[in-house]
Amino acid sequence: MSRRRKYIDSDVLTEAKARIRHIFDVFDSVTVMFSGGKDSLVTLLLVKEVAEELGRLPVNAVFRDEELIPESVIATVDHYRQEPWLNLLWFALPLHSSLFVLGDVRTYIQWDPTREHVRAIPAWAITSVAEDREGTVYSQYEMDQVVARFYRGKICAVTGIRASESLVRYRASVNKLNENYITKSDSGLKGEKNAARLRAPNVMLGKPIYDWEEDDVLQYIWEHQLPYAGTYDNQHLAGVGLRVSTPLHAEASKHFGKLRETEPELYAACIAIWPDMLLQERYWSSLDRKALLRRYGQSWAGVRAYITEHITDETSQRLAFRRLDEVELMAMRRPESWPTEYILSAMVTGAFKRVIQPLKPKAEELA
Repeated sequence: MSRRRKYIDSDVLTEAKARIRHIFDVFDSVTVMFSGGKDSLVTLLLVKEVAEELGRLPVNAVFRDEELIPESVIATVDHYRQEPWLNLLWFALPLHSSLFVLGDVRTYIQWDPTREHVRAIPAWAITSVAEDREGTVYSQYEMDQVVARFYRGKICAVTGIRASESLVRYRASVNKLNENYITKSDSGLKGEKNAARLRAPNVMLGKPIYDWEEDDVLQYIWEHQLPYAGTYDNQHLAGVGLRVSTPLHAEASKHFGKLRETEPELYAACIAIWPDMLLQERYWSSLDRKALLRRYGQSWAGVRAYITEHITDETSQRLAFRRLDEVELMAMRRPESWPTEYILSAMVTGAFKRVIQPLKPKAEELA
C-alpha cells in the first residue's frame, strides 16, 4: 500500500526542535553544516535553542569555505564564529570542483595554491589535515571523512536541507518510514569505484527542517532578528532566487550574468581568473541546443559521444556515464520516460549532477 502525506496537529518549529532533541539523544557527536545561507542559519539557531535546553552548549559547526563565496556570506559566518556558544571548524582545503561553459564541464581547484585566489584565506581557517600528504587535493566525497576526524563516535552532520527545494530532496526525505530526517551521508558514492575508501560509515545526515518552506525560514529569521547575509537582499532586488552557492557550477552558471548585479566584486574576481565565463554569460542563451540534439541526441551512443567529447573533467565524466547507465537501464522498461534527447539535455545543462528524473513522473510518485 502506498504512503500518502497527511497533516498532524503540530507546527514545523515544534517538530524541528523535537527532531533535534532526538538527534542529540542518539548520536555521540552533533555538528551543524553551516554554509552561511538562510536555511543552515536557521538550523544552527534551532540547534542552539535545543542545546541550551539540554545543557549541551557549546554547539559544534563546520563551515566549508569554497573560496567563490560573497563577502557578505563570509562576514555572516565570521560573525557567528565569534559567538561564545559556538565551536566552528572553518575549512579552506584545496578541493576538486568544476565550472560549466557552454555545455562543457571543466576542472578547477578551490584554493588552488598555484593561482591567485579570489580572496585571502582567513588566518583561522584549517588549510590541511595533519594525517594527509602535503599537496593533497580533496574531492567533495571525502569531506565527510575529513569532518569525522574532528569528532568522536557516531556523528550526525545536521543540515538545512528542505524537501521543497527540489524533487530529489523531496524523495530523499520520504524514503524511510521512521526517522526519515536521518539519512546516510554517502548516497553520492553509489557506483563510485573508490566508494569503500571514501565512505565515512559513522557519519549520518540530519535534516530537522526538511518540511519547512522558504517563508517559514524567513519568518524565523525575522522574528529572531538574526544577522544574515546581505547577498539575499541583493538577490531579491535583482529578481533572482534566494540562494547561496558558488557561481561556476552548471546550475548557477546559467545565470552567471546576474552575479554582476548581486555581487559585482565576486563577479570581477571570477572573470579575472576564469575569463571564459564571459563566453558563458554572453552566449548561453543563444547556444544552439537544437544542433547538439541533432548531432548527439538521436541515440544512446550519441549521448555517450557527447559525454566523452564535452565533459572532460574526470570526476564529472564518470558521474555522467553512471547517470547514463542508470537511465538507459530504466529506459528498457519505460522508454517514453527516458528519451535520448531528454537525457542529452540533462548532460548539456549539467543536470546530471543530480539524479535524472523521468520526463513525466507519475502523479502517484509525488504523493
